[in-house]
This record gives sequence, C-alpha cells and structure tokens, in this order.
Amino acid sequence: MKLGMVSLGCPKNLVDSEVMLGIIREKSLEITNDPSEADIIIVNTCGFIESAKEESINTILQMAEYKTEGSCKYLLMTGCLGQRYAEELFENIPEVDAIVGKNSFTDIGYVLDEVMKGRRFVYLDNAGYVPNQPRMLTTPNYMAYLK
Repeated sequence: MKLGMVSLGCPKNLVDSEVMLGIIREKSLEITNDPSEADIIIVNTCGFIESAKEESINTILQMAEYKTEGSCKYLLMTGCLGQRYAEELFENIPEVDAIVGKNSFTDIGYVLDEVMKGRRFVYLDNAGYVPNQPRMLTTPNYMAYLK
C-alpha cells in the first residue's frame, strides 16, 4: 500500500510530517511523492493565516478528487487547521476519513489502523510532543529543521 504526504505551512509542520513519515515507514507502507499513486493521502494543514487556511482547504479538496476518481482509499487531515475547525471540516468534507489534531500526530499509526478498519473519526487526544520518534528527513542531508 502506498502513502502520499502533503505538508503545508511552517517548518514545524514539515518536522511533524517527517515524524509521521518515520512512523509510517516502520509500518512498511511505501511512500510516494505522487498523490495519484497513493492509496492513503495525508494532508498536514496550516490554519495560521487566512491564505494558509484557503491553501489547506483547496489542497484537501484536490486530494479528495483522488479519493472519488483515483486510487486513494483513505484521506486524512492533520495539523493546525484540523485542530481549530475539526468538527466543521469533518461534517463538510465527507471524503476525509480522519482529522488528527496538531498534538496527536505521533499517534498516526493508530489512526491509520482505525481508518483502514472502516472507522471515520476526529482524533484530538494526545496532549503533547513525544521526543525521539522515528523521522524521515525530506530536506537535503546537510540541513534539517529542529523542533
């Protein structure tokens, strides 16, 4: 099964996306940069400023097209936008299978397992950052963002 990750917003989101990719890689899922090939798409959103909110919603809607017309079986939303507007987004974008809060992303393995069992839900449970998580760098080897 292939997974695609779209990371929007600030460097913190990129680090969170890298941690999620590290966790996902341990689940033996193949990572792809091409959302048209992905069985699972995760969009790590930003909700800080109006233009970032618009970009996040537009990206979610674009990725939802892969679910209705392509190979995508599961669509997940993570990050700030999902945290702030979880219930409203969950109700208005039925293609989204799960919304994961900005402090819950380290539980992405659990969320994926539940979504693949057919569960559709909002997950805002985890209260903080857990250090020493696996991480898959998406930046060149000579640089990385710290958190």
